[in-house]
Amino acid sequence: MNRPLALTLALLLLSGCTQAVAQDRSRSAPDPQRCQTPQSVPDAMAARGVQRFVFSGWSGPALPVWYVRPAGTPASAPLVFVFHGVRRDADRYLSEWLDVAEREQVVVVVPEFTCDGFPGAPNYNHGRLIDRSGRAVPASERTFAVIEPLFDAMREREALTAPTYWMLGHSAGAQFVHRYIMTGNGRRLERAVSANAGSYMYPDDRFAWPFGTRTLPDGIWVPERAYAVPMTILLGTADNDPDYPSLPREPEAMEQGPHRLARGLAFSNATRADAARRGLPYAWDCRLVPGVGHDNGRMAPAGIAVLRQTATLQACPAPR
Repeated sequence: MNRPLALTLALLLLSGCTQAVAQDRSRSAPDPQRCQTPQSVPDAMAARGVQRFVFSGWSGPALPVWYVRPAGTPASAPLVFVFHGVRRDADRYLSEWLDVAEREQVVVVVPEFTCDGFPGAPNYNHGRLIDRSGRAVPASERTFAVIEPLFDAMREREALTAPTYWMLGHSAGAQFVHRYIMTGNGRRLERAVSANAGSYMYPDDRFAWPFGTRTLPDGIWVPERAYAVPMTILLGTADNDPDYPSLPREPEAMEQGPHRLARGLAFSNATRADAARRGLPYAWDCRLVPGVGHDNGRMAPAGIAVLRQTATLQACPAPR
């Protein structure tokens, strides 16, 4: 990591975030082996309009889907796909978005990438782009391929009229979202947020997939296409725990920084510099959520404000 970025991070770490880290970690540190999402909607969630169904209209495994369309939400309302973390706990993620959905009158859809159907990071976080032998998976069978047909299914199921959708992923879901965009997916994606990701796909061939472009099949990493999609890298300033249980620790991930805040800042600066070097328009940005750690529920209000383009969050510091 370069010295200016290290100094910037030091200032952030001294900004009163330490207590927030301790509170966040004690309250919501995940068990990576959980994978026990209920198969029916709990009564308290059903009373607020939550529904669950299993989507099978694509070439991959059956996909449970949790969603809510709050009472009074019009057919023209935005549809937001929210992507859960490593625990695959779609029910919890949706429960933490219910107040946001009701206040903002948006349809929130949380696909449940089960441990059985989508085992491990390669089949969820990394989109099942490349198989164990290093070969490209057929496009229709990649995990990334489920989103567009699921959007069609939701439009039909709820008679929605919005022609595009929004995405927000947190933690492992943030890994999914930014790689989804960087590998050319999302024909009808309007805006996206990648919040508190643990590792990133860098826009060069220093690293092999999923940490870089080396070993990717030709035609998948197209910088001008990827950088044209409006995406915000959203970072909690207290997501700075190098010992957080689910923090990715592959050598390539560790090289990106000691914790999620550092990794997000470094990735933002690297992609901005890459676009400038290539002379490409850059529709991405990076924003800070003060005092918030690795917490989907506390990131959600900032996330919807970014998607609605009403956020007044501090921009991430640029290297000096």
